[in-house]
Amino acid sequence: MRSKLLALGMLAVLSIARPIAEAAATGRIDSMGKFDLAETFVAITLVYWWYHADKAEHGYRAGPLMNGGVIVLAIVALPIYFVRTRGWKKGALASLAALTFLGLTLGLEELGEWIGGVLL
Repeated sequence: MRSKLLALGMLAVLSIARPIAEAAATGRIDSMGKFDLAETFVAITLVYWWYHADKAEHGYRAGPLMNGGVIVLAIVALPIYFVRTRGWKKGALASLAALTFLGLTLGLEELGEWIGGVLL
């Protein structure tokens, strides 16, 4: 459980820190720039870390398709994983929680862009 929370916390920090770091390093914030690409790769790693810890917690043995799906298209693969590990009702709630967390990280990124803009 601790590693799952750590992965989510790091994902939240990454969301707010990336635009601030980009503004400090380059003097501007570009959408779809090198900093965004780096953030994407780090975020994928953190999401997979969370997924791996959750699999261990639930005793779920995923195949290569599920593991690859989480890396390539998490927005589709994670709800399937949630239903398989938790059932329909709890899986739907877990999917809703994941979407809520995604919204939170997007909000933190907007806040980071605002802070980065103020620093310019």
